[in-house]
Amino acid sequence: MPATGRRRGSTLLALALAGGLVGPLGGCSGGCADTALQVSPVEVDDVTAPLTVSARLTRDGKPVAGATVKLAVMVVGPNNAHSEALFHATTDADGRASVTRPGGVARLSPINHQVTRYSAYFQPMNKIDGVHYCWSSVSAAITCRTGTGSGPCPVPTGT
Repeated sequence: MPATGRRRGSTLLALALAGGLVGPLGGCSGGCADTALQVSPVEVDDVTAPLTVSARLTRDGKPVAGATVKLAVMVVGPNNAHSEALFHATTDADGRASVTRPGGVARLSPINHQVTRYSAYFQPMNKIDGVHYCWSSVSAAITCRTGTGSGPCPVPTGT
């Protein structure tokens, strides 16, 4: 089932998002058009196969094309230290932005780290086709298929 994220409230004055963006967002003040991002959980069969993450951006259920969406794959390391592998993609006519990473989960997971989920962020700084959009974000799990079903992806140990 896809997860859906909606725009953030108009009273938000400052924001810290992945990628170091801090401060007021043009899309967060009153008068912006609501947006929604949808993502679906990703289940990996082979940790070395290419990994594709995607999000769909809509306004009132209709796709928003030509928008830049940030896709961030969460990596968790020792002592619960979190980092993200960041990618950008432009939405197509169906509002879908996607990124495929060769080498998959294995390549994105340094030794003693584990890929756990991904997030999509829409952070408009300018109008798109004359429309001032609100920002939104959402996330979903990345799991690996195991012999008994699906669960956390293995942690590479370098052995």
